[in-house]
Amino acid sequence: MKILRQILGLFLICLALNAPCPLFAGTKKAPLVTIRLHGEGSSTDGPSFSSEVQLNNPQVKMFIRNVPVVSERDIEAFLPFPGNDGQVGAYFRLDAHGNNKLHQFTVEEKGRTAIILINGRIVANMMVKSAVNDGILYVPGGITQEEILVLQQHFKIIGRESEFGKKPRRPVNQENEP
Repeated sequence: MKILRQILGLFLICLALNAPCPLFAGTKKAPLVTIRLHGEGSSTDGPSFSSEVQLNNPQVKMFIRNVPVVSERDIEAFLPFPGNDGQVGAYFRLDAHGNNKLHQFTVEEKGRTAIILINGRIVANMMVKSAVNDGILYVPGGITQEEILVLQQHFKIIGRESEFGKKPRRPVNQENEP
């Protein structure tokens, strides 16, 4: 009975503090790096559907949809490259579901703005010019080296998929060679 009161007390404390309760915590962990593509929203959509953000280049405020078009859950592999801002850019190859959502988005939203968020910060805003058919999400820059290291642990590198998860080979002992 005492244990039941303690559990109930912990639950009530969690509710009072509006904090997640460890008793009901799921086994799903939050991703270490979030990658989200959002479409342009409207001020008439309401706060449930869109949020106002400040873009850096150009310096304007605009609304983006709260629900992302694609996220890190849709990524199969990626390929980092030196970005245009001194940080790192990347190509993200999407799975079939992500590819379909990206294609549909780029067909329907031609001429509108797409915003890419990495860990909640805006790293790119681009005009949708044509349909994307290859399933590759292009991020021109804004990714930090630390984020790339985390991504390398969780995703395959495009072109080196067969090496993912394998331990590096040991060097051959060359003492016996003349």
